[in-house]
Amino acid sequence: MTVSTGIITEAHKKQFQEEGYFILEKVISDEHLQIIRDACAHLIDLMHQEMDRLGTDHIHISHRGKRYHIAKKYDQAPRLEEYVFGDLMAEICKTTIGENAYLFYDQYVVKAAEKGIKFSWHQDSGYLGFRHRPYVTCWAAVDDMTVENGTVDVLPYSTIGVKSLVEHIQDPETGDKTGYFGKEPGVTAVVPAGSLAVFSSLTFHRSGANTTDKMRRAYVTQYSPAPIIDPETGQPKHLAVPFLKDGDKVVS
Repeated sequence: MTVSTGIITEAHKKQFQEEGYFILEKVISDEHLQIIRDACAHLIDLMHQEMDRLGTDHIHISHRGKRYHIAKKYDQAPRLEEYVFGDLMAEICKTTIGENAYLFYDQYVVKAAEKGIKFSWHQDSGYLGFRHRPYVTCWAAVDDMTVENGTVDVLPYSTIGVKSLVEHIQDPETGDKTGYFGKEPGVTAVVPAGSLAVFSSLTFHRSGANTTDKMRRAYVTQYSPAPIIDPETGQPKHLAVPFLKDGDKVVS
């Protein structure tokens, strides 16, 4: 069974449907926030070990000491699943994608002090390369988020006039994909640690460089209403971990 937190309102649901996002301030419990922080340190250590093994400072779009994207490791850090499959995520899924939900992807996005690289305007769906049902992204502020440390910006549907998948262009140096090159600034999530930016995989978003003297950490979990099948392989893309069925949890 799932337990309603009472955090998400009809106004949030309406904003998600009409604008593609909503922001929740300080909704992650202190216990879960500490779990997320401890897991981040653990997974960065593991990535450094892998970089050392491969003799490189660059894996996919992670750059040692500059930016880390640590993906699909939710089950490799102590207790992280308690947050990933918790009541708050269940309520968000039911509000945004419906009564059935699968964990599709998870990743830490970490920008090192004074070295974090910016991340260009993109739709999360733009990274898949094929048509699929939209999913929801839950972007958790692991630290206090400011313009200076590279928080996330989102573009409301009404601002950009787009709520469908568009073509993205990949930067060969960073691996980033960009789908919007305009000048709209978007809505900036200046929020305290423990907050969430929730947006559709069709919502454009970006983040700036970290110009502060402290590390900036975010943890992203994404949930789809059904497994997302790669047309080339016929197999689920990324993860397809059952979470909700008819509104109830199917994971402990």
